[in-house]
Amino acid sequence: MKSNKMFLVFAMLITGVLGIGLGVTYAWYAYDNAKTDVTGRTASENPTVIFSQTDEILYRNILPIYDDDRYNYAGKNSFSVTIGEKLKNYTSGVEISLGNIIISEELKNANFKYELLENNQVIASGDFSNIGNNKKMTLKPMSTLQLTEYPTTINYDLYIWLSENEDNQNNLMNKVFSAKVNVDSAVKK
Repeated sequence: MKSNKMFLVFAMLITGVLGIGLGVTYAWYAYDNAKTDVTGRTASENPTVIFSQTDEILYRNILPIYDDDRYNYAGKNSFSVTIGEKLKNYTSGVEISLGNIIISEELKNANFKYELLENNQVIASGDFSNIGNNKKMTLKPMSTLQLTEYPTTINYDLYIWLSENEDNQNNLMNKVFSAKVNVDSAVKK
């Protein structure tokens, strides 16, 4: 009787060890052979994003400036997106947004403005009057890049400023705005 119990315990132990071994082996096989397919294939390379300063925006002492002076005095974040030679046979897309937005209530008005330039051409502009409690704002929705040569570098400049409107704007000065510039890309065959 004692021998049968020992045999049963030994058989259960061996079965457990074999089960764990097979589970680990299958998990490793599945991990090692996993891939993501977007309409058939994906690229092993992504567009490269390089920020001239940082992807973080922080303005504490905002003073009004005239719209015509925005390129000289507005807060500016510059970055570039490079589509490499290995992506020549793929379709690439880019989306640009602001995330983790913290904005003083007073700046949620039509005089607190932004403008996004792509290779020195305005592709998005507006203000923060309708931001409400949103923590994200899309400046450039995901769109396919129309490229003719590779590698290609696309330069972006984001300007943010408080527009001078000749009214008393003392309640708008020295307020806080912070955000993170997000550049998301997608590549598919």
